[in-house]
Amino acid sequence: MNIIWVSFIVISAIYGIYNGHGTDIACAVTESIGVSTKLLLTLSVSIALWNGIMNIAEKCGIIDNLQLLFSPVLKFLFPDYKHNKKVMAYISTNIIANFIGIGNASTPAGLKAVSAMYNGSDTTDRNLSAFVVINTASIQLIPTTVATLRTAHGSIAPMEIIFCVWISSFVALTVGILSVKILFRKS
Repeated sequence: MNIIWVSFIVISAIYGIYNGHGTDIACAVTESIGVSTKLLLTLSVSIALWNGIMNIAEKCGIIDNLQLLFSPVLKFLFPDYKHNKKVMAYISTNIIANFIGIGNASTPAGLKAVSAMYNGSDTTDRNLSAFVVINTASIQLIPTTVATLRTAHGSIAPMEIIFCVWISSFVALTVGILSVKILFRKS
């Protein structure tokens, strides 16, 4: 895949230079460096802030209380792990972080959950499939990353998309969970 992208970039640059747009290409490259750096700093600060809030919530016991709240649903979604507290803790921490819109803070717990659920097989099982679907199509109560990006690009009301995010993520999550349940139903 990297070869394809590099080929596209090289071919586009050569074509642009050949058609006399070398100056435009150079300007676009230098402008994109500044824009990329600003975006990187904005997202880094947002990630650091929300990871800190997640750590504070974990130390205050808020995450443990939310795990108890989500446990009936998670036991239904992951019946093979309902007695494995470690796996359920990783899964619920990942889902909670995604739910409050800090997907970047959910990554470590998600990796630990997948590692604990992995059975060494080349094929996936219903638990890993359900986890990937839930992680990918999670309902976000507060879409912080999108709001940060919208703010960085000058949006006056970065949270005006919240209802659309709720509806689309709910529909995606419902369809994903139903698909996993149907495709992996026990015969």
